[in-house]
Amino acid sequence: MLQKTTQWMTDRLVERALPSIGSFMASALQRMLILGHADHHNQLEEQARRYEAAGKPHLAKLIRSEAEQLTLDDPFSSAGAIYERLSEDANNNSGIPLALPEAAPAARKRKKKSSEQNDVVSEQDEERGQ
Repeated sequence: MLQKTTQWMTDRLVERALPSIGSFMASALQRMLILGHADHHNQLEEQARRYEAAGKPHLAKLIRSEAEQLTLDDPFSSAGAIYERLSEDANNNSGIPLALPEAAPAARKRKKKSSEQNDVVSEQDEERGQ
């Protein structure tokens, strides 16, 4: 009987606490995203000012226009364009390997390593002999 009562109370606590915890975590994540977004915009504006001070207003204008396109509603808005560009580059065979090169057989590696060690040993013997 005590076990059933304890289980019932635990279930009710979990039912009520879980949404509260989830809500708190979601709001904390949203707050972090907003603060990060504002900080990123601030950094871009500072960089734009540096370019203006260096006599490059066209770069400052470009940075500001890109910064205006960044939104919190769709943080991955440029992901599609980046993916398309990367897949086009891969299809154009731009020299970026898309697969890892095949590994040499382990026996070859061991054999080569042992022959290199023999060369080092023979060089050391020659030096001692002189």
